[in-house]
Amino acid sequence: MSFIEIRSLSHRFADGTIGLDRIDLGVESGEFVVVAGENGSGKTTLLRHLNGLLLPTDGEVIVDGRSVAADPVRARLKIGMVFQDADSQIVGQTVAEDAAFGPENLGFDRQQIDRRVRSALEAVGLAHAADQAPHLLSGGEKRRLAIAGVLAMGPEGIAFDEPFSNLDYAGVRQVLAQMVALHRSGHTLVVTTHEVEKVAAHADRLVILHRGAAVLSGPPAVLFPDLERYGIRQPCAFKLGKEVGSWLA
Repeated sequence: MSFIEIRSLSHRFADGTIGLDRIDLGVESGEFVVVAGENGSGKTTLLRHLNGLLLPTDGEVIVDGRSVAADPVRARLKIGMVFQDADSQIVGQTVAEDAAFGPENLGFDRQQIDRRVRSALEAVGLAHAADQAPHLLSGGEKRRLAIAGVLAMGPEGIAFDEPFSNLDYAGVRQVLAQMVALHRSGHTLVVTTHEVEKVAAHADRLVILHRGAAVLSGPPAVLFPDLERYGIRQPCAFKLGKEVGSWLA
């Protein structure tokens, strides 16, 4: 069984709008999957089902062998979420206090919390800023702090919702480098974006959503010719007949 199993997943909102329409998708342990689609395609809705922030109208999501609906708390420990708006995820008065929020709520003792926070901040390159106020961080640093807060809880997988939005070039490189490092360390990554060219070189698989349905799935380079049919911009290098390289090169 895959680490994440999505089976005939459908979601209908209270006003009757269909957010997801019978999605079947598996994500293997350690896989790096990019979910792309135009605005309104269902990307964020899908992501929020992975750890129980939304529950299915029909179908089910299984994480590491157990239904998310049956045990959403366990799912949230298995898959951490990094939201599009990093500021909404920052709650501490200092960088270290913010990274400690999750472990504190899980009931770890102080020694464990401090150890987890140190490790998480070192992993994202923010150990030097532990006593700094989060609002003084750059956009890229704030998103890395959000990642640290998730890492401190020890998840096996991390879901990123539009991780490059509102970031400048330096910020994109910071966050992308962090994502690549997490993947290399064995984490399962599911990343939603409409900016495929920024991450395609590092992804194992690309899934395209359109009007709530998963319409294509495969290696990113294989799907590049189909992107614009679904409102997704093709990488510039692909349009020029060149190989799509890493933004970290």
